[in-house]
Amino acid sequence: MTTATRKRPNRRMRATLWWAGIFVGAFTVGPVHGEIVASRPDHMSLSYAVELNGDRQVAWQHLTEINTWWSSDHTYSGKAETLSLQPVAGGCWCETWAGGSVEHARVVLAMPGRLLRLEGGFGPLQGLGVSAILTFELKPSDDPNHTRLKVSYVVNGSSLSGLDGLAGPVDAVMGAQIANLAKLK
Repeated sequence: MTTATRKRPNRRMRATLWWAGIFVGAFTVGPVHGEIVASRPDHMSLSYAVELNGDRQVAWQHLTEINTWWSSDHTYSGKAETLSLQPVAGGCWCETWAGGSVEHARVVLAMPGRLLRLEGGFGPLQGLGVSAILTFELKPSDDPNHTRLKVSYVVNGSSLSGLDGLAGPVDAVMGAQIANLAKLK
């Protein structure tokens, strides 16, 4: 087949390939319990639960220092240290580097030590024009040296978004990042 006759993958397939290519081998089995709650062409809902080290204030500190747990492999710049998060309403989960910048998400609710909610589609989801809400909920654990973290990521779009085909790769990426967070001491 010549280059002229070869078909390019459609946008949904390119996005799936992008996620799969970037995240092959990234997901490590750890203390995270994750689940694809729902997966349809116009909707996906993901859920995770994990125990974090430290009380809720320590867990909040770790959570909001995203450059310490978000993998460099999952950034536009290739460097996690370019990530920042302002944990206040209207605050930006941003990435800024010499070659550009991106707003990954915007904080819509911040209750230190308890709840952080952001609006934004990560990676190829941003280009699909979807609505996405990422929520981190911190609760006391039975062990006073730990905090329970519940994470949900709910994404809605048109039926043409093909979110059912992206749920698995997005789940793998989010699960890997939350596992990184759980490793912090």
